[in-house]
Amino acid sequence: MYDFETFYRAMASRDPRFDGRFVVAVTSTGVYCRPSCPSRTPLRVNVRFFLVAGAAEASGFRACRRCRPDLGPAAPQWNVRGDLVARALRLIAGGVVDQDGVTGLARRLAVSPRHLHRQVVAEVGTGPQMLAINRRAQVARLLVESSTLPLAEVAFAAGYSSVRQFNDGMRTAFGCPPGDLRARPVKSAEGAGHLVVRQRYRTPLPSGPLLDWLGRRALPGIEEVDGAGYHRTMRLPRGPGRVSVEFDRVPAGNRHGEATVRLALADLRDVTAAVQRCREVFDLDADPGAIAAELEPDPLIGDLVRAMPGRRVPGCADGFELAVRATLGQQLSAVAERTLGQRLIARFGDPIPTPDGRLTHLFPTPPVLADADLETAGLTKGQAATVRTLARAVDTDRVVLDRGADRHECAAALLAIPGIGAWTAGYVAMRALGDPDVLPPDDADLRAAAKRLGVARLTAHSRRWSPWRSYAAMYLWANRP
Repeated sequence: MYDFETFYRAMASRDPRFDGRFVVAVTSTGVYCRPSCPSRTPLRVNVRFFLVAGAAEASGFRACRRCRPDLGPAAPQWNVRGDLVARALRLIAGGVVDQDGVTGLARRLAVSPRHLHRQVVAEVGTGPQMLAINRRAQVARLLVESSTLPLAEVAFAAGYSSVRQFNDGMRTAFGCPPGDLRARPVKSAEGAGHLVVRQRYRTPLPSGPLLDWLGRRALPGIEEVDGAGYHRTMRLPRGPGRVSVEFDRVPAGNRHGEATVRLALADLRDVTAAVQRCREVFDLDADPGAIAAELEPDPLIGDLVRAMPGRRVPGCADGFELAVRATLGQQLSAVAERTLGQRLIARFGDPIPTPDGRLTHLFPTPPVLADADLETAGLTKGQAATVRTLARAVDTDRVVLDRGADRHECAAALLAIPGIGAWTAGYVAMRALGDPDVLPPDDADLRAAAKRLGVARLTAHSRRWSPWRSYAAMYLWANRP
């Protein structure tokens, strides 16, 4: 599974760039740590390495209280890969096992639970259930430390079936009862279901350009970007929610930055899904160092990467919403696409119970748009037919638009819908599925930016950017004439 000496040297260097790629378990202390943990370097004979924290926990180790390995960004390699195990890990991170169990997870991936378990264990050293238990403990600790919720409510919000299971799980994961983790007073949030959590990411991350990019595409009624950050409504598994994301100033030289995520949820059990979607919107699990190492030497965009290191590929909070907007936007200007989007929201969207400023609605669901008279919102007959067909395909699971989807199957299913072209399929794969290796074909802005840099054959040249073509596209879009 790994080269012991390579991992040991990486740990001994205490380089934060390795945080999230693996964890270090020490048999003499019974804890597992980040590679950058400042504690004394353990002897080789006392060290074991695991690719994920859940595998270390399954082997009897608990999280280090000094370096807090549970706080770091997720391992970036799982976002790059599109195979079964990587898709399973992304779905587990989003809380699918807590909602549907391992059987439901296997059903989403179109395999048997036994085959899924065998594949995941072979890759990361433990099965889906243990990974979900580890994720549940991390969410519980997040709620204990960042909210004033009674511990019994934290237990059920995090996904535990009983308070006793919650207490036992926290002792196993962190070596102490949950009450001991609330040593510091927490400021009370306003109203039920309101939480404030901190999310780490690898630096650099130019948050200003990222917020500007999202702001130019923000759809009034469901999302807004202002001086305080990014705000939007979300349709979550158990009810509606509102989220706000703000970025802290990062001191020079820091390997990690933090974003403040404010949540207003109808059901606290949706905290896992809401936080994970926020991480996806801002691509917080990306590894800018690995991306720069591949793109900086390129003669076409190397200067662009050095001028603005750490650009992210914005994700989305709702894959169906993005696909509808991309379908409309492939033939319209940005202004016209937003106008039609606003009309769809006004006519077919669901008002949220507690509006906040301009955040008033949720985007329409696939069943609603599948049977809606979309021409009344200003869509042409062709556009309306395409959106209705897309909505029916998503409603019947013939098209899956989330991070657990098979990227190749999704692209093929989208292209089979009349009215959806290669650009739309690529754009959806890039933002909704999180595919890091997409360069949307026939994009006029990309070709104009490449021509400006002296490259006429963009498709041929872009092959040298793999597997980071989505990030290269972001640099080119930022440099369009």
